[in-house]
Amino acid sequence: MRDFRVDPISRRGLIRLGGGAAAGLVLGAATASSAQALTVTGSVGAAALPGSKAFDLADSSDALFMHEQAWCPTVMQCAGYDHLNKHWYVAQVMYNPSDGVPYATRKLEGDIAITKLSEDGSTQLGRMYLRGFGHGAQLGVEATSVGAAPYIWVEYASEPDAKNETGFGTKVCRIKYAGAAAGESPRSFHWDDPADRTAMNFKDRTPDPLKLPGAGSTLTAPRPVVDMQHRRLLVRFNRNGQLQCAVWDLDTAVGAPLGAPLHHFANLPKSVYDAQGFCLYGSYMYMLEGESYSSGGPADTSDEGTTYITRVDLNTGVSERALTRALKSLVYREPEGMNIMLVPDPGSPGSFLPRLTFGFASGESGDRRVNIAYKDALI
Repeated sequence: MRDFRVDPISRRGLIRLGGGAAAGLVLGAATASSAQALTVTGSVGAAALPGSKAFDLADSSDALFMHEQAWCPTVMQCAGYDHLNKHWYVAQVMYNPSDGVPYATRKLEGDIAITKLSEDGSTQLGRMYLRGFGHGAQLGVEATSVGAAPYIWVEYASEPDAKNETGFGTKVCRIKYAGAAAGESPRSFHWDDPADRTAMNFKDRTPDPLKLPGAGSTLTAPRPVVDMQHRRLLVRFNRNGQLQCAVWDLDTAVGAPLGAPLHHFANLPKSVYDAQGFCLYGSYMYMLEGESYSSGGPADTSDEGTTYITRVDLNTGVSERALTRALKSLVYREPEGMNIMLVPDPGSPGSFLPRLTFGFASGESGDRRVNIAYKDALI
């Protein structure tokens, strides 16, 4: 079978994720519990975010679910959680062998499948096809109310990469999940179709570079994520040859195009391996990187993998990077996507506790599976 993962690092790192191949954070031999504190060079936004607790990178990781299937056989790119309705939303390159459209065409045109899964990942509840949006490497799930569909923050306006193989979004939008339920005929939505935009309650929320601190009249590869606990939106992008991010109040961002941010960070650390996702919790950003096992993984005990999590204090610029062996028994085990999952707090009805979740694609080419791990210890 053909391999449905997207390669190589030059494409994923430099185009989809903004120069992620730079080797500025190379560490020595690391273990599962190793971490190294680093100071990020570059300016931090003048307005500080309210300080928050941080996830402990030395905390052991637990499996939320493993070996589950999304709607398409391709590699999962990212997953986000609707905590009010207890549903997962998994993004991947759209591909259905029965519809006659080749995988290569879907990937080039930026067609994304969003699969709605049950809380434990075992049941496919619905799907939504987004045509011409991009690659789905990062998304935010904005839960609204019990019984109501969430909104998805995602890239759109896909353009081909330099090799004319993969489409990546050039803008950011907020859309309402409007997927057909399992058992119903699927429906595709195209971002530039007026009827589809109305059905999705489509809103462009691409940052205006002229309203960001610092110089630079253009930005590229914007990617969004939401922090539902603190009700904030973070968008990461390339500007002035740097990987940057900015944070907005979520409710303000929902109501109007993005203006001046609450906070701006001018020089994020770049990944050593393939950059695979990021998320925001309070005043900290978390970044996932890594590649699939290089020498057999669980069949070779010396292959520890290359999955690292980096925590960045957006107020001070200090970061910490640690190897994770989470779900080390998986075959293939490519890290894919990061988000915050909120779960009910048993000690405080109506309140929620956070989990730092990160995904892995597993399985054979042509039958990739979805796996979610998490950390929940705060320091």
